[in-house]
Amino acid sequence: MKIQKQEILSFVESERQKGRILSEILNHLQVPRSNYYRWLKNSAPEVEAETKSRATVKTVTEVEHGRIDAMKVEHPEMRHRQIQGMLQLEGCYLSATSVYKRLKSQGQIEYYERRPAPWDEPLYEVIGANIMWGADWTQMRIAGKRWYLLNLIDFYSRYVVHFEIVENVCARHIIALYEMGLATLNIPLDHWCKPELRLDQGSPNTARVTREFFKDIKADLSFARVRRPTDNARTERFYRTIKQEEIYLVGDYQDETTARETIGEYIKWYNERRPHQALWNYTPWLVHETNNKTYLRNALKKLKQKTWEDRKEYWLEIKKKKNNY
Repeated sequence: MKIQKQEILSFVESERQKGRILSEILNHLQVPRSNYYRWLKNSAPEVEAETKSRATVKTVTEVEHGRIDAMKVEHPEMRHRQIQGMLQLEGCYLSATSVYKRLKSQGQIEYYERRPAPWDEPLYEVIGANIMWGADWTQMRIAGKRWYLLNLIDFYSRYVVHFEIVENVCARHIIALYEMGLATLNIPLDHWCKPELRLDQGSPNTARVTREFFKDIKADLSFARVRRPTDNARTERFYRTIKQEEIYLVGDYQDETTARETIGEYIKWYNERRPHQALWNYTPWLVHETNNKTYLRNALKKLKQKTWEDRKEYWLEIKKKKNNY
């Protein structure tokens, strides 16, 4: 086969010297142009593996190669950029690329697998309403002064159970928020299964008074890890929504009464009328009341199927009308 390829290349070269066009020759031989160029490239004389180049100020010396090797032996856990930094601290500047090339030639480049952050996934998977609630607070402005919006949200349905607006936040506000949440949903304090409350580790949440209250009513407190907002993600996500859609639009509320009424109207709309993308565009109130996401997903599937069937009938009817004319 190799001899045949060489004969084809020789024939093509001789024909081209006679003035014939390359495409005409290849069409006559029924040889694809890509094959011809590949054979031509493989038949070219081999270039020497190592070519001597003129040394410049950017050429790494053997002494510097030795320092790279020694640093890698001293710190085998470090990668090329860290080795470059260690050499730089010792007064030897080498680019990260030069260090990488040297380590690669010595077989010192290890496969690097990026580890997923353990806090990217929340530490819970809620399977029903009123099993876990989340609470937190955020700043807002009333009559030019800083106030706080406290919020209690159900993690299963993202339903806002209760809210409060206060001038400052202390332990009694957290206790009152939880008590009002239970009262809103008609859950008695002596109920055998009360919602677990997820909080960050702020001082009102970890206060002795707060802990004793939850111990007395036999309810569980769940604290998020320090600087891990993803552990209370649903609460944090609600604050982003209400800030973008309500608080930032108003900016500064006239007085406390106006703020309570306006925020209350927004939360009522959020619960009952605003479609939520994470809930398949159902409202938090509907998901909370249904308390069965499987049922809702099946209902959505049936709705899609009905829409497709109606659409099919519509276009069939349009086609019949066109054929009748």
